[in-house]
Parts: sequence; C-alpha cells; structure tokens
Amino acid sequence: MSLRGVNHIVLKVKDLRGADQFYRGVLGMQRVGERPGMWFYHAGGHHHDLALVEVGPQAEPPKRMNTGLFHFCLDVSDEQALAELYERCEAAGAKILGAVDHTVSRGFYVQDPDGHVVELGVDAPAHEWSDVDNPFALDREYILPGRNK
Repeated sequence: MSLRGVNHIVLKVKDLRGADQFYRGVLGMQRVGERPGMWFYHAGGHHHDLALVEVGPQAEPPKRMNTGLFHFCLDVSDEQALAELYERCEAAGAKILGAVDHTVSRGFYVQDPDGHVVELGVDAPAHEWSDVDNPFALDREYILPGRNK
C-alpha cells in the first residue's frame, strides 16, 4: 500500500482568533503560516497538521447525527503530558467529554469552540494488546495519571 497516514486536517471555524486561542493557546500547537481567512498549525508531524478556515459567525455547528467528521485525534508524547494537557483544558474551561482506554490507545475527548470533537491520545504499547483478537472492541474508562476517579 502506498498510503502512510493522515497528513493534515482542515476544519471550518466561525472565528480564527477564538479557534486559535484553543488550538494554540490551550493545546499548544504552533501557528506556522496563514493566508487570508486560513491559519496553519504544526504539532510535530508535518509542515502543518491542522489548518483552520474561517467561515463566519453565522455558520452552524456540526450536528451529531449528520455525516461528516466525528472526531480527530492528536498524538500526545506520553501519559504524563496527556494528564497535563487535560488539566490545561480543564483550567481553560474547555468542554471535556470524557476519558477512554481504547486498549490500543488512551486519551480524552474535548470540544473546540466550534463544536468539533478532538481526541488527545497516546498509543498503548503493542505488547499490551497484540495478542487480543479484536482490541478495538474493548473500550473502558480511563483514569489519567495523577487523577482520582
């Protein structure tokens, strides 16, 4: 197969500055470029991992039961950094939707200012799940390091 993975994601947002406050200010992405109505962000994987396109204040948020993007996941370096990022999201008042151990990965879900769901996650070591028949069917609650249930 010639595909290697996802290169970048482009999201429509109502307001670039408000979205920038979340993606750069809270999540810590680096803004690396812009063009009129569009800003580009780097998280370590590519020339840009995310781009935001401003569509204006009248845009409707994504609806849960419509087709389209359900969520996307940004890689976090390790579980301690994940716990720190959770605390930053919490302190910023971001809507945290929950934390899940997906067997193959662990993370939490947060909503950006435009209603997009972002998973922040860490891959679990393959030796923890490689002998499981269908590890994708084994979600359970995840308690981030340093947090009580």
